[in-house]
Amino acid sequence: MIQKRDRNGMFTTSIWSKIERGLVTPRGPRHKRNEKRNVTLDSNVLISYVISKRDNTVTRKVVTKSVTDDRLMLTDVILEECITFADKPKGKKLGLTKEKIDSELNELSKNIINISPVPSEEELKRKYRIRDRGDLKILYSVEMTDSVILVTWDDDFTDVKGLKAKIMKPPEYLNESKKKHKRRQ
Repeated sequence: MIQKRDRNGMFTTSIWSKIERGLVTPRGPRHKRNEKRNVTLDSNVLISYVISKRDNTVTRKVVTKSVTDDRLMLTDVILEECITFADKPKGKKLGLTKEKIDSELNELSKNIINISPVPSEEELKRKYRIRDRGDLKILYSVEMTDSVILVTWDDDFTDVKGLKAKIMKPPEYLNESKKKHKRRQ
């Protein structure tokens, strides 16, 4: 135990010693400063990335940050959901092909994490409480990759139950580091 004298000459215990003994908890993020966090991007963010042509869009910046500052967790389930977007009317209208989506997303993450087979929908419904059952596989991906953050444009995730990861909108994810830097100055 580290002891120091305070202004009055009394012995005091350092904060690090108190943290080690569990008397106080450290403030700040759950991760160490230089440690990269596991971040999962929802399929709507990834499709926006594929569609956007300019580098200065919010979605492009989010994807860049998740790849450079954190660890992007891209699973086979999320990749499959993105690829099927090409078959939907909106995907066809935008001229997206399965090959284009697949190649763009494979460039982001060379290691696609295979989490298949996914449990049945009934099992996932018991585990997670969410309005849109189509999002159950995304939640399962977040859990299986030990992600601490899920970035999504989808409002259905705001009141999800049964998930430990923090759910953020893309602008919130981008601005989180800026807020920390402002506090330090």
